[in-house]
Amino acid sequence: MPRFEVESTLDHLCKPSLVQLQPNLFAAKFDLMKIVPARYIVEQALKSGELKPDGLVVESSSGTFALGLAQTCATLGLKLTLKTGWLEPIVEWRLRHLGAHIDTVTNDAGNLREIQEQRFALVQKTLDEVPGAFWTRQHDNPQHPAAYEPISHEIGKTLGKVDILVGTVGSGGSLCGFARPLREANPDLKVIAVDHNMSAIFGLTSEQVYPLCEENWLSMLGMGSDIIFPNVCHAACDEVHWVPIAQMINAVHELHRTTGLFVGPTSGAALSVANWCARNHPDSRVLAVFPDHGIRYMDTLFNPAWLNDNAAELRRTWAEPVLCQSPTEVAGEWARFPWGRRTYEEVFGYPPAHRERRTSEDTAA
Repeated sequence: MPRFEVESTLDHLCKPSLVQLQPNLFAAKFDLMKIVPARYIVEQALKSGELKPDGLVVESSSGTFALGLAQTCATLGLKLTLKTGWLEPIVEWRLRHLGAHIDTVTNDAGNLREIQEQRFALVQKTLDEVPGAFWTRQHDNPQHPAAYEPISHEIGKTLGKVDILVGTVGSGGSLCGFARPLREANPDLKVIAVDHNMSAIFGLTSEQVYPLCEENWLSMLGMGSDIIFPNVCHAACDEVHWVPIAQMINAVHELHRTTGLFVGPTSGAALSVANWCARNHPDSRVLAVFPDHGIRYMDTLFNPAWLNDNAAELRRTWAEPVLCQSPTEVAGEWARFPWGRRTYEEVFGYPPAHRERRTSEDTAA
């Protein structure tokens, strides 16, 4: 008979399932990964007194971190104000149902950096107007990556030595947080970052992508960004892969068909790369991080009508990633680049730049 452990609501929501997909491939599967740092940051602020019971939490987020904060604040009896860009209807309903107050920023020019700056200005305005309000600062708070380290330690104890870690990158916290303990246990750990081929996190790509990527990457994915946030630790990464959305979706569908596991496209990006690693390194133990559940994507990648509208592009397949000499070569195909544990400036010779794209939507940070 299985043994059950009674857990608090937040303990349950923050604990991933550890799933074996192949003899040498394992996945840490979350329903909502960013509730882990959301809870940790808020609870640390309560312990230190920086946030008072019944106090106000404020953040700039339109996606999974916002949901993690909303669930945390609802459980702990805290108030929450979010400064957001465009929201998917299901995400907006959940946030409001959990009691969050939402201020939405729009910009006719659609410049993502300007939208984010306006949202940060609204955060500061709230901090000035509400004494004792607490900003979680998910993008540069070192507690964000630190929140994942206990989970990574436990996974390492269960699996033993992990040889390859595969994780997607957005605001940067999770990959670094998972990598630190695993690399302490195995200095030869290979860390593979997975990005989207219109993201600027690992350099300005060509933007010569297929329509599915052009039209959906900001609205659909919890990965990639036009803005490189301070929590991105470039020097932790050995290799970077850029994965097209069609590849992510096909990987998610195949996973569901063969296992019944129901995950979102960001997990599909990690799965695509992890499958490739497990196949090419059969003697290595590979761990992939799956950050999202599939329920958020019922109107898109699990919607027969949407899939039929995109059938031609979804028939594209990539057996192998293209090896690039520079991230600037990344276009519409699945690509990879040997980053070599270097900083951004060591790779390019200059500090990170910020791409300005015309879009009315927001990264799912």
